[in-house]
Amino acid sequence: MLDRFHTPVRSEFSKLSRRMSRSFALFVLLFPMACSTTTTANSGKLTVIAEHGLMAELGETSGLICTADAQYTIADSGNSPTLYRIDDKGVIIESVDVANKNHDWESVTADDKYFYIGDFGNNAGKRKELLIHKVNRGDLTHDSLITFTYDNYDPKNNQLYAHDFDAEAMVARSDKLVLFSKSWLTKTLHVYHLDKQAAEQQIAPVIAIEGLPGIVTGADWDPFHNRYVVVGYNSSAFGIVDPFIAFLSEDYSLMDSFTLTGYGQVEGLCVKSEDEIWLTQENSPFSIAKLIKIKIASLAKSEAQ
Repeated sequence: MLDRFHTPVRSEFSKLSRRMSRSFALFVLLFPMACSTTTTANSGKLTVIAEHGLMAELGETSGLICTADAQYTIADSGNSPTLYRIDDKGVIIESVDVANKNHDWESVTADDKYFYIGDFGNNAGKRKELLIHKVNRGDLTHDSLITFTYDNYDPKNNQLYAHDFDAEAMVARSDKLVLFSKSWLTKTLHVYHLDKQAAEQQIAPVIAIEGLPGIVTGADWDPFHNRYVVVGYNSSAFGIVDPFIAFLSEDYSLMDSFTLTGYGQVEGLCVKSEDEIWLTQENSPFSIAKLIKIKIASLAKSEAQ
């Protein structure tokens, strides 16, 4: 039985100050994206069907994976290196430490044998060691590491929120891990492939995608419709607003995107069923952390509208 629970040690005041500073910086960088045109949720194609507040331990939720019998999430930098199992209302039912440290966990994905937890948050572009924890699903206390670096990565020349060597979204698919960049500088989404077996890797983009309405913070593979689903956000003057969901084809062509009006910093995404997508949202000065459930109209209905 997994029974070790943890709470962040930072004060609520320090968290609030950090988020307000980050929100302003993000506004300066991302405001031009606010003019992007997307379809709004509850338009008939996407409908929010439920939302549930998350427990304090998950205030900085940063990833979500749905398996056949459960959902799992993680928290980002400064929190414990813990994998949380949650129920369908976002309540923690089990937790376990799966590594020694959480430098900046940003994504969790899985295949039949392993969880893959991305410790590759890199807002400042200065990290020398980018990691993926490969955790045995049969023994959550045992993990190995995949380390990687980017082609043309030069940390000394990178500036906070002004480079493309950051990532918060990763998907396990077949024999590879698909990594989606968080491209602060160019706003162009870069897609990378990593080998699940190689312990050390240097990676280069396999494709670049234009036209998304913001930066990408979460992703999953939709096996029901053979497409990727990504989530992210742009920013306004007073904080992070206007998150979006977008659909990419199997070969990474942008198919469609939808604005999620009224929500904030969405970080995790999983395809729960043929017609449902679940999201997690971090807390902020303007909103609580949430589990959000969205119903997708059928492809036939979508094409008819």
